[in-house]
Amino acid sequence: MQRWQLSAKEIARYGVIENTIEGYLKADLAAEELCLSKRQVFRLKRKLREKGIEGIIHGNRGRASPRRVPDHIRDTIDYLYRGKYDGFNISHFTEMLAEREEIFISRETVRGILLEKGSYEKKKRYPKHRSWREPMPKEGMMLQFDTSDHDWLEGRGPRIKLIGGIDDATKDVPWALFAYQDSVEENMAVCREIVKKKGIPLSLYVDKDSKFITTRHGGLHVNIKKEQEKTQMQRAWEELGINVIYAESPQAKGRIERLWGTFQDRLISELRLEGISSLEGANKYLHTVFLSKYNKKFTRKPKVEEIAYRPIPKGMDLDRILCIKEKRQVQGDNTISYEARRYQILPTETRLGFAKAKVEVQRHLDGTIHIFYKGEELPSKPIVPQEDEQLYVPSQKEALLVGV
Repeated sequence: MQRWQLSAKEIARYGVIENTIEGYLKADLAAEELCLSKRQVFRLKRKLREKGIEGIIHGNRGRASPRRVPDHIRDTIDYLYRGKYDGFNISHFTEMLAEREEIFISRETVRGILLEKGSYEKKKRYPKHRSWREPMPKEGMMLQFDTSDHDWLEGRGPRIKLIGGIDDATKDVPWALFAYQDSVEENMAVCREIVKKKGIPLSLYVDKDSKFITTRHGGLHVNIKKEQEKTQMQRAWEELGINVIYAESPQAKGRIERLWGTFQDRLISELRLEGISSLEGANKYLHTVFLSKYNKKFTRKPKVEEIAYRPIPKGMDLDRILCIKEKRQVQGDNTISYEARRYQILPTETRLGFAKAKVEVQRHLDGTIHIFYKGEELPSKPIVPQEDEQLYVPSQKEALLVGV
């Protein structure tokens, strides 16, 4: 005799139909209790009389669904997830199946297949406490700007950092850059690309890193002049007319911290898939493939369509703003020293010499040196030391004899 395992719903249905057959319950009341029509109740009564308890069981019990994914495709999905796409999350893996393997299937179906195969385990996620802040209403009103120090190449190449910004209103990532160092110059390079691509944002939201804000304000043993109080980044942002807001903690920069989490999940997996192991290769993939794909998927519409980015004013030279600037005093021989090198200032049409004048030295992002006096660039050239020219340094004994 065949044994059947009934569900709770089938047990309840069997009891109601049995009472109807025995006359304890009328068909209209049975239909109301089972949320069925009277015709369906009569059909179930007939099936129960003819087949017994088997008549209550759904006709598709034990049959494979016609929409079931074929076994060979299920095996392929499991094989790819265990091998080629190891480490991908389910959503990202599903996208890769469609994008690269031409397997078009829903995320939940993929998840069910991997659970069935034992390749994926359910993960308990405990919600983090967050204080919600409403996004800015317009694109360009505020960019969150930060650096992620992470093993992006997973040991296949040098350790590199990712510098970038995210629009607070739209989640758009206008630009990002892999770099060996989280230096002032690299941060300026990212800012320069953002301004060139989008315009000048109204404000930037950054942490209190020493690149972005002066952390030393003088004291007993430290004397900082006024012109040194601002960092190079602060000075550049002020010249661009960008308001800078400083976060009190990493948690305050929630949007860009979550952006880095997404990049560390998706971008790392794709760099591994492509076999990329160099800074140049990582930047090429980031700029030609990943950023546009990410923005297409994750960017949202702002509340207000008007864009807050400001166009670059006519006459503004980004090279002369996003650069390193320092003051120097010209020596009597019309030379200055900068970064262990000497530069000769040449005569101009209006002035032969600049001895004792205070000039501004600019090191642009391309490494070139420019000298300015009252806003005008001065002609100059580096002085190449002679091979046989050596600086004489007296010994300690000689210095004592001559009273040095």
